[in-house]
Amino acid sequence: MTEFDVIVVGAGLVGAAVAYDLRRAGYDVLVLEREQELGAGVSRSNSGVLHTGFDSPPGTFETQMIRDQAGRWPHIFDELKIPYRVPGALLLAHTDDEAAQLADLAQKAALNGVQTKILDERATRAAEPHSHARASLHIPSEAITDPYEVVTRLLHGIEVRLGWKVESTETAEDGVRVWGPQGSLTARFVVNCAGLFADELGEEGFSITPRRGEFVVFGEGTARLIQHILLPVPNAFTKGVLVFPTLYGYLCAGPTAVDQHDKSDWTPHLSALPALHQKASEVLPILEGERVEDAWAGLRPVGQPHNYICEFSSRVPRLLHLAGIRSTGLSSCLGLSAWALTQLIEHGLPVKAPGNAPEPPPSRSGTPWWQRLNRFREVPALVSRP
Repeated sequence: MTEFDVIVVGAGLVGAAVAYDLRRAGYDVLVLEREQELGAGVSRSNSGVLHTGFDSPPGTFETQMIRDQAGRWPHIFDELKIPYRVPGALLLAHTDDEAAQLADLAQKAALNGVQTKILDERATRAAEPHSHARASLHIPSEAITDPYEVVTRLLHGIEVRLGWKVESTETAEDGVRVWGPQGSLTARFVVNCAGLFADELGEEGFSITPRRGEFVVFGEGTARLIQHILLPVPNAFTKGVLVFPTLYGYLCAGPTAVDQHDKSDWTPHLSALPALHQKASEVLPILEGERVEDAWAGLRPVGQPHNYICEFSSRVPRLLHLAGIRSTGLSSCLGLSAWALTQLIEHGLPVKAPGNAPEPPPSRSGTPWWQRLNRFREVPALVSRP
């Protein structure tokens, strides 16, 4: 006999969403998290932007997961009282060449089922008075939230064991056994949502490399400088630096993208901040005179040989990997969780009577997610922090 229906490894966004859907479907689920806090890894170090997938490659699995979530998240966020706002986004074209690309980007968005509208210079300036762009693409359904609140509210009422590091997995009678310093546990199925450490649950045919991305935070109240999430026109090498408001009144910009080997180095590099400030000022020139007051660094799990490694293990048949979710986990986690539930049932997880969701916690933390991350990681104060 197994101890649980499903064990979820990792209490980040993807793990929290999987556990949420499993609990709602009536399953006995346990979440194991190696850290001493929820969402203390990749999930607490992103931008907090809920992307629509307007610019994602049409027809890919990643795009489908983002679009599947788009039909779910507003209802779930309202039900769980997860804070969010939908300012929409403007993709800003500053040159004639960039403006000429907007039609193709709008067509790609349409293929992905995302509504957009091209704005001329006058309409763009009306939408964003501080912008110097010649034209823009308006994506009205892009949104912002707090990823820490998403994790904690999805996991509310679900059993989570913190400080439980899964070191290996093996096939057991009727399921899977996971091993760690505390001993072993068994479940009918295990779902690997371990983020940066998804390749460390036993030998598998993929690897995870951390990609550091710095963000800068401008002073409190600077979010009033913009009305939308602001995006540059992407080029062949990068999507560029986005400038975005937060629920806490701060305006932020980022990320950079530098691969590194250390999965534990969360320190923003001081040398990267001036260039990031400059890139943000190119998107919104008024930022050139604004002071950077804080910074954080996120680590994104880059999968090899590819991202979105979503498949059952060839070594442990009842172990489902959701790995290499590089940079769109916040925007796809509820799409992935619905997909994972279907996969588990198709592979033998018995259907149960749906469960009831507990009442969400009554109040929000009030602390921005990046401040929680820096405190937890004991990141030194490279710039003056509030």
